Amino acid sequence: MSDSLKSIKLLSLALTLLILPAVTFSQYDETEFEAKDRAIGLEDWRRTEAYYQECLVIKELVIRGNYSTECYTNYHHFNSDSAKNYRPTDNIRWVEMSAFNLWHPGSKISGFKDNGIVAKMMNGYDIVAGIELLPSVGADYNHNQRVKKFLENAPVEIAKLEKRLLTSNLTRLKERLELYKKDLDAAKSLYRLPGYLALLDELRKLDPTWSLLLAPSGEAADEGFVQELVGFYYRGKTVKPKINEHCERFKKKRHGPSFGCYPKLTKAWFGKSVRQVFSRRPFMASFESGSFDFTLVTSHIIFRAAAEPAVMERVLGPSFGVSDYRDVGPGTNWNNFARVAEMKIILEIMEKVRMESNEKDIIFLGDTNLESKNEIWQQLLPNFPGGELFIEEETTLSTSYRLSNGRLTNGVASDYDHVIMDLNETSECRKSNGKLSARVANFLQGSLKDLIEKKYLIRNKVGFELNASQEYKRFNLLADLRKTLEARMTVKRNKVVPDDLGIEDTISDFDNRVFLSQLSEGTYYRVYREIISDHFPIYFSCSR
Repeated sequence: MSDSLKSIKLLSLALTLLILPAVTFSQYDETEFEAKDRAIGLEDWRRTEAYYQECLVIKELVIRGNYSTECYTNYHHFNSDSAKNYRPTDNIRWVEMSAFNLWHPGSKISGFKDNGIVAKMMNGYDIVAGIELLPSVGADYNHNQRVKKFLENAPVEIAKLEKRLLTSNLTRLKERLELYKKDLDAAKSLYRLPGYLALLDELRKLDPTWSLLLAPSGEAADEGFVQELVGFYYRGKTVKPKINEHCERFKKKRHGPSFGCYPKLTKAWFGKSVRQVFSRRPFMASFESGSFDFTLVTSHIIFRAAAEPAVMERVLGPSFGVSDYRDVGPGTNWNNFARVAEMKIILEIMEKVRMESNEKDIIFLGDTNLESKNEIWQQLLPNFPGGELFIEEETTLSTSYRLSNGRLTNGVASDYDHVIMDLNETSECRKSNGKLSARVANFLQGSLKDLIEKKYLIRNKVGFELNASQEYKRFNLLADLRKTLEARMTVKRNKVVPDDLGIEDTISDFDNRVFLSQLSEGTYYRVYREIISDHFPIYFSCSR
């Protein structure tokens, strides 16, 4: 069986394998928690194998030597040779760090994202923790499987036809052979990029040293959810990966250099069995920029888990030693108990890694789904002694113009994205006032807003009416989208044919979601979500 066929089967298996149903424990029996974690660990392994095989296919069919790519079972590394351009002694004083929840690039729900504009935003930083990344999903996933199957089968069919032509000179056989060869050549360029690589392509247009260190597998909060990845986009001329001591300690066969990994969550290392606490594990990696080296931890904390006894015990037992959210502490409720549990364990992981490593600059940056004003932080932060929570400004987008009480939203909702670090250890990130200058890149303001509106805004800026003088943008972009869709090809019934699936529906969705939504109070800011994300980037700088 060829590697690409194996990847199809393994990826299909991994994308359907889910965390086993929760078990209700009458007491906090650690052996039962361990057994549960071992079962989840087996699913993690199977999923990682599938993503590893898929990385190999992407390397062969898509990247094809355009840049260096390394597929391992502790991470996938795209444009991995960029650090050869690293300049540690240049005149740049600061390394700019960011976290950005990119809202499912490549999926149907985020199908109109303007990667060119997103890349221009990210190009203002040196390293970006990319959150809510996805493998190929939906129609693109199905298309890619057909392409891979055709690329495997076509050479076999061509060989059969060539053998038959040795004893026959039928015109129809010659025509069929030529068509197979033509389609085989065309199919080699039909594999569609996952969204995280489409974004990397746009970044590399701005600076060819942009790279991506990606988590080795996607993970999901529940059966009906798509599997998400996280990773670190970094500019290779100012940042380069560095060996992480924790990852090196648990290095396995087919792991690459220990730049990054999922932390070990076993009782043997952590002291208690905690894998089942997480819907999506945190991913960690180490880097250096100039004389500053550091370890970053990022995660998309679960938003909500079912407030059922079995679920609460599964999550709260290993994290807090209780079975009900009401026993956790002020700020915890039926809606956020799983977020609180994941965040507590992440901070404990950070502290344990720090205590066992020479590296003391451990920084969390990501989407916590917890607001800074929640008093639970007073209980959580001591698990990473010295750690402070940064970012109190809103980091998520509100699509509505005003709330039900009439108050204007100004396009913002909640402060879910945060940075956590110990400035006593990571003094490189202190400003002259002794504080961390952590900020939010609100793309509803300033030059970022102007960039988006110049291309997409069609409404009257003082009302909700269509601006007739700007409407040509709408028609031109709709026409451009039609051309793009009509030029797409796919494989059906062993032939390369135009992909006409859902063209009119896609064009209609684009019109409604990007343009016509601007004319309603309830969806006034939706255009910004469709083009960029439902989160704003957060960022800060450290001396190098």
